[in-house]
Amino acid sequence: MTIADRLRLAGRKIHDASASEREAVLNAGLAEVMTWPFGVSPGRLTDLDGITTDRFACVVHSAENVVPEEGDIPADNAAAVIDLIEDMGPAQLQSAYFRVLKAKQLRKTPIPETNGTPIATLTLSVIFVHRTNMSMEEIAAGLQSLNESREHSDWLDMLVISNVGVISNACQFPGAPGLGGMLPPAKDALTSCLPAWYVIQTLQPAQEGSFNRMAAFIVSYLAFFSPENKFVSFNDLLVGVCPNVLSLKGYQYNLDGELKPVPRHLYADRYLGSPPMLIEAAGTKEVLARLWFIPWQDGGAILLKGKLPLEGLMVFLKPDALKRAGVMRVDPETQVSYVLPITVADFTAMMMRLRKQSNLLVRQAQPSFTIEKMADEGTTTPFMARIFLGLLHLRDLVIQDPAEKNAFDRCLEQVHSALMAARTAAKEVGLMWNNHNAQVASGQAAQVRGSNIHVSVEFNKPFRKEVNAFLYEGTRALKTGMQATGKVLGKDLGFMFRKHGAYEKGLQALRASDPILADYLKETRERWSERLVQARNALEHDGWNLPKATYRYEAGCIVVVEPSIDGTPVTQFTDFMLDRLSCFVEDFTAHCLQQRMPQGITITEKALGDRPREAPERFIPTVRVGGLPPWRLTYHTSSFEEL
Repeated sequence: MTIADRLRLAGRKIHDASASEREAVLNAGLAEVMTWPFGVSPGRLTDLDGITTDRFACVVHSAENVVPEEGDIPADNAAAVIDLIEDMGPAQLQSAYFRVLKAKQLRKTPIPETNGTPIATLTLSVIFVHRTNMSMEEIAAGLQSLNESREHSDWLDMLVISNVGVISNACQFPGAPGLGGMLPPAKDALTSCLPAWYVIQTLQPAQEGSFNRMAAFIVSYLAFFSPENKFVSFNDLLVGVCPNVLSLKGYQYNLDGELKPVPRHLYADRYLGSPPMLIEAAGTKEVLARLWFIPWQDGGAILLKGKLPLEGLMVFLKPDALKRAGVMRVDPETQVSYVLPITVADFTAMMMRLRKQSNLLVRQAQPSFTIEKMADEGTTTPFMARIFLGLLHLRDLVIQDPAEKNAFDRCLEQVHSALMAARTAAKEVGLMWNNHNAQVASGQAAQVRGSNIHVSVEFNKPFRKEVNAFLYEGTRALKTGMQATGKVLGKDLGFMFRKHGAYEKGLQALRASDPILADYLKETRERWSERLVQARNALEHDGWNLPKATYRYEAGCIVVVEPSIDGTPVTQFTDFMLDRLSCFVEDFTAHCLQQRMPQGITITEKALGDRPREAPERFIPTVRVGGLPPWRLTYHTSSFEEL
């Protein structure tokens, strides 16, 4: 049995233990990964000033210089405290937060400066919860509120929900795709440098590996708390543990060393930076480096990808910017500066000085892509936010392979273009009918002359043209676009458009693998999709044409009678079909992507009132266990705007 397996077993024992035994089982489980001189035990912490904390269920501490007085442990010896909560609500979360905060704020003996491995002195703070009725998102929001009024070194380091998951912080460098684990900074560590990384609150759906996550976090910290000792590799503790995380709120350091929320306009889905500056060799014009200016809270950072050392280029900055200058190497090809008191103008001036004072060629790269206007509306409207932006966000969670992503995007583009065309045609149908109806009622478009009604405007031909466009484009979105999208996502919709016998056979086959989708498609075909397809087939294959509008003289005025499709007035038909089609595109695509979500992740439906105005997306990711209520595909009669 591996050490990771032993920790999973210990986690199950902790979860299944009685309330009176859980503390002892927790300590025994964590003792599995301790190396002398470190041990675990319940107790209180006492600092140099005689300040004593409440009793903690588990303290990770060194055994050196311990005064065995009622379980009191010198704060200098404490590497981590774990507060155990049996049943947690908002009040219990807040109380536990302040208990462990007191442990973090105890005064410890200063560590002399060393030129070797940095030594950590802070006490890690962990809250271990046996059960809670709060979702992980609710807990995370509560921690955000508690953390943001305090300096970063006082933030809670980890909250563990037994057999559910973990809430902690991760870091990400600009230009790097993945997240890395993050340990708390030492007191005053940010006085000499400000790392240009994003601190991101994360949810980790570890479930049975939640205890492994906590143990690995503590062990990795011990390597800095006591670097002269050797500890088990934290990677060994995480073998078989779900590696997936959900990113929540992002933070970054300002020039005063305070950790503040990342401004919304600097998030990846909002910020569009300038093309990089290129540095090329004079003779060969080989690209030696690409540099970007990264705007920060109240300064900026410089990102470099390439061969040149960033330190050697930063000497071309103004002198004031170099007082706390430094570079972090993310990988062999990527370097990023510390946060500097510079603007984009300072960065541009640096590059111009480099060009003038060296034999290197410096120029700005050409834009790599073109952004074109596609509609007279943006993501503030539900249609654009949900059909376009929302589905692409779900795609990004599921599809990582570039070729598969391109295939999906091509299919979805077919759907988008046809659906937008159908939407435009439906709007034009409604507008044309309302205008003509008003003109007839006012006498502008029709008059009674003798025993005849004379219509003085051309209406039926252009009206029929828009109705035909709706039928063609709506059916193309459904039958061509959605069928292709389904194939890319592993769902064959072809049977939906076949004759009854083949349809029933296909539906039965689908029910064996995906009964939820089978029920949804059955209702879809019976309630509307077959009517839409048959109307388009009649137009294309059977010579059908929309009947002309007719006119009657009633009670001293002319009345225009609206033509119908399949017994439904045409404007009602187009509005209804567009609404059903829009719902289907979103529902079906979201369901297929939901079934392919990474381990431990699913999606939830945000309430209408909770959606941000800037992009009122319907779906967001959540953890499968312990998160917000997972969305389930069901056929509905609600309109698109009501969902």
